[in-house]
Amino acid sequence: MPLTFLLRLLPGLLLAASVRAEPPMEELPLWELGFGTGVLYTPDYPSSSERSTRAIALPYVVYRGDVLRVGDGQAARAVAAESSRFELSMSFDAAFDARSDRNERREGMPDLDFLFEVGPQLRLKLGRYEFEDNSYGELDLALQARAVFSTDFRGIDHQGYVAEPMLRYRHWGLLWPQLETSASLRPIWADRQLHDFFYGVAPEFATADRPAYEASEGYFGAQLSLFARWNFTDRFQVFGGTQIISHQGAANRHSPLFEKDYTVNFGGGFIWSVFDSKRTVQRPRGQ
Repeated sequence: MPLTFLLRLLPGLLLAASVRAEPPMEELPLWELGFGTGVLYTPDYPSSSERSTRAIALPYVVYRGDVLRVGDGQAARAVAAESSRFELSMSFDAAFDARSDRNERREGMPDLDFLFEVGPQLRLKLGRYEFEDNSYGELDLALQARAVFSTDFRGIDHQGYVAEPMLRYRHWGLLWPQLETSASLRPIWADRQLHDFFYGVAPEFATADRPAYEASEGYFGAQLSLFARWNFTDRFQVFGGTQIISHQGAANRHSPLFEKDYTVNFGGGFIWSVFDSKRTVQRPRGQ
């Protein structure tokens, strides 16, 4: 099923569903260990017309603690307070680096280092839905603000701040019991420092085709994400997704490094959970 079909289907699904106060509970291992691999095809940096393919293989780690939670469809977060209607936590995110000697627009400029983000997140649980086919859905709004840091693994530099509220719908069992799908929309704003990290051109790096440019703060763009995961077994899953990113109206569209109003990311891979704990915890589905 094409992932774009999910967005067209959501309004009808929500109207046909019955709302329930609490999500179904699952008995899950406290921790899981395994490995996963994936392939990503992405622009070198936001709005870049040049793209890179990356293949990665990493350990797969899930921890479902009362406070610290890692993996399980999310990156990582430290939960400070939680109820049936909201969750307050510290959340984390990361992004790949980019080599300037492999990008025509950035040739001769410093590389873009790996980025990681950390900051508070308030997740509001807007609705939970149960359907006649026994599938289940959840709608939430996450209010996120993070500090951004870059690293070349020899040092760490602060690169500014980002705010990115996210509206997300997740569905378990759409058409098939093994299928989990999600769609999210995330507008992004950043301060001048982070914009300058991507779009600024210092005078010493200016050329005839790349004039000096000082970035300004403001709107960065909007990201539509579509994701699907097929659970072959409790231990083996395959996944795929796409992100459509619009930079229409972005604050630094006049930078010589800004190229495209729209970019698309693609990714896919698999996860294999090899070991898990004998101790189990009860968690709402998807938490």
